[in-house]
Amino acid sequence: MKRIAIIGGNFSGAVVANKLARRLRWELAKGDVEIAVFDKNNDFIIQATFPLLTLNSLGEEHSRFSKEGVLDPRVRFYHGDKGELVGIDLRNRELRFRDGSKYNYDYLVIATGTDYVPEEVPGLLKDYHTYYTLEGALELRSILSSFSKGTIVQLFVEPPIKCPIAPLKFGLLLDDYLRDRGVRGNVDIVLLYPTDHLHAQPEVNKLGKIMLEDRGVKYIFNFTVSEVRAEEKVVISDKGEKVKYDLLITIPPHRGAKAIRESGIGDPYGFVPCDRYTLQYRRGRERYDEVYVIGDATALETAKAASVAHYQSDVVVENIVSDIHGTGVRKVFRGETICPMLSNLYTQQGRGRAWLPWWNYRVNEAPFITTRFDWWFIRLFYISIPTSVRGGLL
Repeated sequence: MKRIAIIGGNFSGAVVANKLARRLRWELAKGDVEIAVFDKNNDFIIQATFPLLTLNSLGEEHSRFSKEGVLDPRVRFYHGDKGELVGIDLRNRELRFRDGSKYNYDYLVIATGTDYVPEEVPGLLKDYHTYYTLEGALELRSILSSFSKGTIVQLFVEPPIKCPIAPLKFGLLLDDYLRDRGVRGNVDIVLLYPTDHLHAQPEVNKLGKIMLEDRGVKYIFNFTVSEVRAEEKVVISDKGEKVKYDLLITIPPHRGAKAIRESGIGDPYGFVPCDRYTLQYRRGRERYDEVYVIGDATALETAKAASVAHYQSDVVVENIVSDIHGTGVRKVFRGETICPMLSNLYTQQGRGRAWLPWWNYRVNEAPFITTRFDWWFIRLFYISIPTSVRGGLL
């Protein structure tokens, strides 16, 4: 029997598991293949919905589901202590879990996502609000519903982050949200970036600047935070710059999963190195062709986004199936990325606008504008994710 282990059962892991279950259905039925997904919890979270959830444009029911309900029933699913990874031994193809159990695999897919480490910013935990978690988005939704005067500062601590377009689109959507409530004239919005751009894609950066400036949303580049003084409500950069706020919204530093960091198989940030085309594990002279890395867990230069995992999943699934069938067919990942840019909410003044910038390793996004159609398309896509994943369609 060939045993395929997938560590991480949110979007990346679930997509791979369900596609494999569909492609290897006869092998599963005969007992020649086993697919197992391991995760410490059963919550299937649609993280892309968080900005809209925060600004009351989608409900919590569109953000949280169960992994058991999303995963194909032919996939073995272990969660809780049985699914919480504590160690990986790549040389001996062995996984270790919180309950003391072990699992030996023939193929391994690392889909462990990222952890957040706001504690690495001195003083931040004393005044920490974020829309990068479901709980944080719900808390911010409540805070923003009564915020009517002052300065809102969005602090982007450092790259890489999930959805690199999020700081820009949240700034634009927040402007719309406050205008719809009739309080925008009393609120300043300031976006703090550690980079010298809003987005690495030139056309996104160009249009983003135009939109922010048209709406009076301020942005400051090359702002590397050194500390947050919650008692003074001020953010301080490493150059001594001070930015006052009444409400601080933070995109925290991202790190690879704790088990990856403690196993010593990742880079200094805990992300897992792999070949940029095959997604197979590569670290210096170490190479494990039976180990694939996908989604936010990778140390690739691609964006950390569900769309990237979607394209990567085809590569991982096709190559594992090809290896099991012995056909020798190989598929490569070309860096395909879609990063939804939502520029306007559905409000009293407008019907929402968005666009789907697309690029890969060689081709940048072309000039674009946001449209009403894409607003509805993206909303429909977000809402349909659990069904699409469950059917092995994404």
